[in-house]
Amino acid sequence: MRRITPAAVWAVRDLHEAGMTLILASNTKDGQDRREALRRAGILDCFSVTLQSATLGVEKPNPRFYALVLAAAGVAPERVVSVGDRRDKDIFGPINHGMKAVLVQRSDFVDKTPLPPGVKTIPTISHLPDLLETWR
Repeated sequence: MRRITPAAVWAVRDLHEAGMTLILASNTKDGQDRREALRRAGILDCFSVTLQSATLGVEKPNPRFYALVLAAAGVAPERVVSVGDRRDKDIFGPINHGMKAVLVQRSDFVDKTPLPPGVKTIPTISHLPDLLETWR
């Protein structure tokens, strides 16, 4: 599991303090628990729900995973924004379920697959609060 950077901590805190509902929706392996990394970073309390594939028994890009995300969000799909660094799991699946999507373009992972219309891109998660402000 990658370390949570100080910039990511700041972004998550900023979104939480702005009143946004945050849901962690992550593919995990048996024995992995992303909540520990969130706890160590001091931001576990910012997430209202954590959905981890190992405990759910279904993972992205399975459509059931996104249905669980929408159920946890409890709002219309167009009010949900999926944020992630994988086009196949964090962008296409959510878009197919009516959600918005933001791709974090990691410099160490290059994928040239064209993005669907309306998908926004950011270089790091620290840019997310400013981007979401434009969608309000």
